[in-house]
Amino acid sequence: MMYKFILSLFLCTFIWASVPASAAPQKLDGIVAIVDSKAILSSDIDNRFQVIKDRIPGGVLTDTIRRQILNQLVEEAMQVNYARKLGIRASSGEVDRAILSVASNFQTDIAGLRDILSGQGIDYSRYRQQIENEILIGKSRQQVVQSRISITEQEIDDFLDRQAQKSNRKDEYRLRHIVIRATDLEETRAKIDEIAQNINSEQDFINQAIANSEGQFAIQGGDLGWRKANELPRLFTQAIETQKGPLIGPLQSNAGFHLLWVVEKQSNNEAYQQETKVSHILVRPNEIRNDQQTQAFAEQLYKRLQNGEDFAELAKSYSEDQGSTLQGGDLGWVTPGAMVPEFEQVMNTTDVGDISTPFRSQFGWHILTVDGRRQTDISEQVQRKNAEQALIAQKRDFVIETWLSELRADSFIERKAIN
Repeated sequence: MMYKFILSLFLCTFIWASVPASAAPQKLDGIVAIVDSKAILSSDIDNRFQVIKDRIPGGVLTDTIRRQILNQLVEEAMQVNYARKLGIRASSGEVDRAILSVASNFQTDIAGLRDILSGQGIDYSRYRQQIENEILIGKSRQQVVQSRISITEQEIDDFLDRQAQKSNRKDEYRLRHIVIRATDLEETRAKIDEIAQNINSEQDFINQAIANSEGQFAIQGGDLGWRKANELPRLFTQAIETQKGPLIGPLQSNAGFHLLWVVEKQSNNEAYQQETKVSHILVRPNEIRNDQQTQAFAEQLYKRLQNGEDFAELAKSYSEDQGSTLQGGDLGWVTPGAMVPEFEQVMNTTDVGDISTPFRSQFGWHILTVDGRRQTDISEQVQRKNAEQALIAQKRDFVIETWLSELRADSFIERKAIN
């Protein structure tokens, strides 16, 4: 639903600058890895860093960050290859709609977007391929989750029983995560133990995550953001409940060995369920607009709303939440815990009929408006559906990590020295 703009992977040769015959040739770009028949270039790493540097602790392209970006690009190439082998496709219409959404955010059309991209040194055909790849990755992951996770009625019953017995069922945690995939159990256990011994603070954890973690969020210092307790793997919640201190682990799963750092905890002990009818506009940082520019764009939209422009029309034109854009940003009736904490906090403190100022979540910059509130009883059917979704969320991360390990084992991957 929310597209990241990733870099396309083209097989190409080294490019050498034109220099006088007496001078040594200067290498401008080169292959740093090959995944099956696809190549990753040094320039791909540099371009990706420009997109995500606002989210990287320190914001500097060190050798460690360069290696982690390469790991990301390798995993993305594997997933795109998987999608193509299974016949998963992104239609021209899907790609066109994504590109049109980006163009509308700059109040321009496709031709105008081409000019913007050109000014940033980005080839349009390559940019289009980036978006197609991201759609393919999203569809691949959805297919894997649907095919590998099956929730039984007994699991739902057990989940509801556990929730009824626990007073902390509404707890939420902000976590950092390190995972080392287990190829050799003894070596991996020794490595995770060594990492744990070098962690005495959150900054130590961030440094170790960037340097060593093989998880999806390693480059952000292992930051998982806020996670509801009932959607975390049971392995994690049981350890958090029984172990003292912010450092949790090492923990062993089928995906490997894990360390957690509990940054913060918050509880929500509502005795009743209040539903809020809410609409929002979401804009995200991308290759041609960094986080600060995205915030400025959100503030421009907020001023237009303050001047009386229609919320739904602006959402249809500019919002990048693919699930609600066509509905004018309407998210329907939202139950407690359904949204990320940053969104829920603003939603709960905004009066009916009011429009919030722009605020940040892990997805980007939001503006929301509250259309109504109501008190509702939670029916058994809703409880069971919510339980099913929480159980899927508990299993999803481990399933994706296991799948990625399988892809890695089945893929031809050749890494070259990064200069």
